[in-house]
Amino acid sequence: MTQLEPVTDEARKNLPADAKVLIANATNDITIPFYSGLLQHADDTLIQRGGGKGLKIYDEIVRDTHAYAMLEKRKKHLIAREWEVKEASELPLDIQAAEFVREVFNVLPFDRITEELVGGATLKGFAVSEVIWQRKGNRIVPAEIVAHDQRRFCFDVDWRPRLLTWTNMTHGVELPDRKFIVHRFGVIGNNPYGLGLGTRLFWAVLFKREGIAFWLHFLDKFAGPTIIAETPYGMLSDEQAKLLNMLASIRTSAAATVPVGTEVKFLEAARSGSVSYQDWLAYWDKQISICVNGETLTTDIGNVGSKAASQTHADMLDLLVDSDADLSSDTLREQLITWLVEYNFPGAAVPSVWRVRPSNEQKKAETRKAKAEAATAENSALVEIITTAGQIDDDDDAREYITSFGLTEALSDKAIDRLVEARFAFMEGGKRQRDLRQQTENNPAFAALFGPVKKN
Repeated sequence: MTQLEPVTDEARKNLPADAKVLIANATNDITIPFYSGLLQHADDTLIQRGGGKGLKIYDEIVRDTHAYAMLEKRKKHLIAREWEVKEASELPLDIQAAEFVREVFNVLPFDRITEELVGGATLKGFAVSEVIWQRKGNRIVPAEIVAHDQRRFCFDVDWRPRLLTWTNMTHGVELPDRKFIVHRFGVIGNNPYGLGLGTRLFWAVLFKREGIAFWLHFLDKFAGPTIIAETPYGMLSDEQAKLLNMLASIRTSAAATVPVGTEVKFLEAARSGSVSYQDWLAYWDKQISICVNGETLTTDIGNVGSKAASQTHADMLDLLVDSDADLSSDTLREQLITWLVEYNFPGAAVPSVWRVRPSNEQKKAETRKAKAEAATAENSALVEIITTAGQIDDDDDAREYITSFGLTEALSDKAIDRLVEARFAFMEGGKRQRDLRQQTENNPAFAALFGPVKKN
């Protein structure tokens, strides 16, 4: 094998300049439309179907009751978790900074702020909230944090937001630092707009809506029979028109009169097959559930569900919410919390905020019970092994027998020596005066492990 040459101090200093910068940046990214220094959306669904509405098309998704419920479920699952602020270190200044951030978040409607950022970005790819600052004593704190419509913003090559106004609808106006919080979801490559779930939910909701339209037409067609009137030859067109209007009123009337010689028949519509529009809608509802929450059984257990399966699906939802919590924590730490520390505690390390996943007490209890049962079983097995080893006179052979079962792997050599010495105590009468009955009486821990030793 060729020995690698050690890296010298001189080689470490000569770091190439291009190693310090991003080469595959937005200015040369062929996958993103680039116009005059501004980046455009890379969402194919938005490009193809957005038209003049832009991100407004994703607002139509939440008009679907099932899609709205699934998105709300994911958000509320996150907001229901308790949050905590953790200092960056044990230094006094860092502890003071963390305590200050904790106090600020307690005053603010922190759950609502998090929900607006996470909910908006999850659906549309990014969300923007504006911080209105104020002085409070010798501190600078947010007076209010206001969420804005994403359609009002665009981004430059440095991913800095720019505000679109009536006088500047193309490039937008430059915004001040430490003012606008931008939370992103589904960021890939150099796309600052992110990629929300709306790009996938749009089609499921659209197809579902089209199915409902066909279902309504079906109900209208099959709810009542089609009326056929056979008129005598020579009936004038005006009279036929009057008859047609009269027949149309039969759909809502209990009786009607027709001219003499007119024969009225009712044609019942027939339909065969087992597939229904309801199956079509249920299919797309299931796809929406999978897209948003990664599962279906916590919403609809169906006909073949089980408690174990629904628990597994709930675990999948928890994993997605864990990801949402991590993303929002990173955004708040990199932006709002950093600004608070820079304004009020210059030089302090930036603390972190976390959404704490609730512990499953039932699972913990089951785990403790399983461990206790396993320990009891191992102790019983070890007693049986030692009792059998009591029939072996030679200590070395007895030791080899006791250790061959793998139950003593966690024990020290000294503890194993004691077991070898104790093996005769578990036999009737004992041997070589190695009876440990007196030790079990004086040592409760030993007695609890092996139980009472039989006396002759």
